[in-house]
Order: sequence, then structure tokens, then C-alpha cells
Amino acid sequence: MATAPLVTSNDQDLDAAIKMITRFPLDLDPRLWDGEKLRPDVRARILEVVNQQLADLKIPDLRIAVIETQGSTISYEYDEDSDLSARAFLDTSAYKGNVEDLSALLKLYTNYLEKMHEGQVTVRGVPLEVQFYAIKSDRLKPEKGIGHYSISDDVWIERPTQQPDRFDHDQMLADARHFIAAYNNLMTDYFAAKKGFDCERFAALSKEMRDYRHAGIMKNGTRSTANLTYRMLRRLNVNVSETTRMVALECQNIQWTLE
Repeated sequence: MATAPLVTSNDQDLDAAIKMITRFPLDLDPRLWDGEKLRPDVRARILEVVNQQLADLKIPDLRIAVIETQGSTISYEYDEDSDLSARAFLDTSAYKGNVEDLSALLKLYTNYLEKMHEGQVTVRGVPLEVQFYAIKSDRLKPEKGIGHYSISDDVWIERPTQQPDRFDHDQMLADARHFIAAYNNLMTDYFAAKKGFDCERFAALSKEMRDYRHAGIMKNGTRSTANLTYRMLRRLNVNVSETTRMVALECQNIQWTLE
């Protein structure tokens, strides 16, 4: 029987992880930025990759309206696990099909690109992820103080602000303990008896973590205690959210197998 992928971090490890996730850099990532200007070779490579991937989609009457990026990589929040998301918003004014259907197709294409490249395309060592959108939802609009940059126009849409450590470390520790205990109990139960296991338990834990993170973002933004705790849980000896998702797929495959 395979060994369950348990989180082995103790309170001392968690305290160190909390301090790490709440200690923000004072400069933008020098691999990508020259001061507050995107490096020209970085910008050129992003434009090349995005344009080629749109061409590979082979859908007529579509062109790129703008390419933007936002989040930790272009703010004073990056770390060694950060990636660079290039979000390509398409001009659909000449598109003859249904834009809602196109939006769903682009979501599938974006997921396909993510699985196909799996972090293998890097820009100066930073993994590049390309995402295509036919519609810009509110969640993709600029947030005050969070870096948001137009790669197309090579200008800031929203300049990032430096972030002092004003987070509730005790609450982060308590919340991390809760999710780690739930995760370890789930994995222990599953690896003890995989056949016939209730796979919905994985979905329930994933939903609880997502809801926790979302509530924190809605209340206090991406620099909320909840969002940083969620990010920290992905940087332990086991990536809690990703491993939960992957083992859930294994569980479902086992249940669907007819012997």
C-alpha cells in the first residue's frame, strides 16, 4: 500500500512558513523587472507565445485586444513559487459565433495549455501561464494597490504598493492547523481503504478551503489573512490544495473501474 502524502510540518515549521509568507520584498522581481519597467526581452517573449497560441487555436475573426498581467509576480509579493499569468482578452467584434460559447471554449483551451506545458515554459526562470478570455469579468479588473500591468501597451494599469506585515499570525496558525488536520485525516482514511471510499470527502475539503480563501479576499482583498494562509498551505512539504485535487481524481478513477 502506498504511503499517504501527509503534512509533517510542526508548529515551529508553520510559524516559519507564516513569517515567510507575510514578509514581502521591497523591490519587484528583478528577473522580470528593471526597476518598475518590464524587461523588453520578457515582454517580447510573452507577446510571441500568446500570439502563437492564439494562432494555433485556428478560430477566424478573432484578434487580441489587450494582454495584461496582475498578481503577486508583478507586485511586492512574489516568491520562488510565483508564476507569471499573461491574460489575453480577445476582440470579438468580428466574431460570428456565440460569445458565451466562445468563452467556454477558451476556458477549455486555457486548461489544455496549462496541462500541456505544466510550468515548462519559463521566462527568466518564472513559469509563464497564458489565459484567453472573451469576456472580462469583475474579478479580473484592477484592485487598489495590487500590481496590474498592460503587456500590450507596456504601461502600469495599477501600480503595486509595498505591504507591511499587519497580519494576524495567531489566526493564520489556528486556521492552518485546522486544514492540515482535516487533510491528514482524509488522506489517512483514504490510503487505509481506497476501494469504496467516499470521494465526495475530497470535494468537501477543497470547497471548504476555496470558500475560506474567497471569503477572506472578498472582505480584505488578496492580502487578507485567509488568502495568505491558503497560499502558505500550498508551500508546505505537501501542496495541500493540489494534492487533494490529484488524489480526488485517483479516488474517482478507482470507483469507476469495473473489475
